[in-house]
Amino acid sequence: MVAYGITADGKKVLLHMDIGNKESYDFCREFFRDMVKRGLKMPLSVTSDGSPGLIKAIEEIFPRCLRIRCWVHKMRNLSSKIPSEIWEMIKPDGGYSDKGQFDI
Repeated sequence: MVAYGITADGKKVLLHMDIGNKESYDFCREFFRDMVKRGLKMPLSVTSDGSPGLIKAIEEIFPRCLRIRCWVHKMRNLSSKIPSEIWEMIKPDGGYSDKGQFDI
């Protein structure tokens, strides 16, 4: 699992990475606790996928931050569940590809 931060001036910064089960609440909780122990302050927001263990850990460790569902993960999830002929009619404009990436 990898955590990046975005600084006030827009720079992307690697905060932490570790090998483990990103679906596991215990692993995610310890992942976030480690960053806090090393000085991470309460983030304004955290963007994540929809893993219940990850969400629970975010809400526990960062209770005042806004959790945002990752748009790419959400669209990938929807496109895998909706029949392709329907998906073509309802998929969002704006560069989303069926591979779960945004084309810019």
